[in-house]
Amino acid sequence: MHFFALAFFLAASDGKAIFEGKGGCVNCHSIENRGGSLGPDLSEIGVRRTPESLRLALTDPSAEIFEEYFTVVATTKRGQRIEGVALNEDDLSIQLRDVSGNPRSLLKDNLKEIRREERSLMPSFAKKLSPAELDDVVAYLRTLKGAPAAPRPRTRQISGVSENIAWLTRPERDGDERPDSLLDALQIPRGATVADLGAGAGYFTWRLAQRVGPQGKVIAVDLQREMLDRIAEEVKKRGLANVALVQGGEHDPRLPTAALDLVLNANAYHEFSDPDGIMAAVRRSLKPAGRVVVLEYEKENSRIPVSPLHRMSYDEIRSEIEPVGFTLDRVLDFLPMQHCLIFTKSR
Repeated sequence: MHFFALAFFLAASDGKAIFEGKGGCVNCHSIENRGGSLGPDLSEIGVRRTPESLRLALTDPSAEIFEEYFTVVATTKRGQRIEGVALNEDDLSIQLRDVSGNPRSLLKDNLKEIRREERSLMPSFAKKLSPAELDDVVAYLRTLKGAPAAPRPRTRQISGVSENIAWLTRPERDGDERPDSLLDALQIPRGATVADLGAGAGYFTWRLAQRVGPQGKVIAVDLQREMLDRIAEEVKKRGLANVALVQGGEHDPRLPTAALDLVLNANAYHEFSDPDGIMAAVRRSLKPAGRVVVLEYEKENSRIPVSPLHRMSYDEIRSEIEPVGFTLDRVLDFLPMQHCLIFTKSR
């Protein structure tokens, strides 16, 4: 085993012991249906949070808290104070899980006050654990990526290629999809070589070109010549000279071998008529540490104004892409309408 891999393995093993022992984390958090239920399930926390975010959660639990884990403080008319996280609430009652992990149902007629405080019930471990112990726990949490997706027959209907320019260029798209926040999170370095696969009207192409800078390169790939012509006009208007246009085929995106740092596939994977063939070509195009970013509208969210044919579920994405030579590395879960999964090549 490589030295650094061995060091990480040992740190993660020590971190697991701290998590289950000295830290007492299993009393509040579950992993693969084992443990407490006061805090969020951590079975996939290693792909949903960066190492920096994991460490911050341990030392300052309220810093990045989600609203569903705000502390609810209920005070009864007799003066009893009850703290917990909300499970359900209606006009007549509120159901909490209290600090001991017990479910409590409270009638609002019996309460003097209910308020939500933007703080976590989780204590800080900044003083309870040493810096080295915190590193070990973070190493362990990074290993929690859920079970690898098992291959299964593809049952979804593959949609036709979208030609809806009005949808691709709608004024509200920035608010719906937060492209700058997404690209910030990807931390694409200057000078990188990236591909915008299924580039459409170039919504991400010019943004990527600005990110990689003059020394970098963006390859915009699309089946439709009309889309590539639009992209050419857009990058010319913005004074960008680092974009190459490639008309891909249904079975081959015509990407260079072992040359790409990142392939962005935004809202297009579901249209591939030969998904396995395209992803095999994408895999060949990546450098050893290259990444693939798959962005798809959420099938699970019925409120999204997108045809079901143009949406995919989280499980569908994983079950199709992991078995053809990829490992899920990270999930970005801050987008309002889309799944965003980041994959690396399986070793």
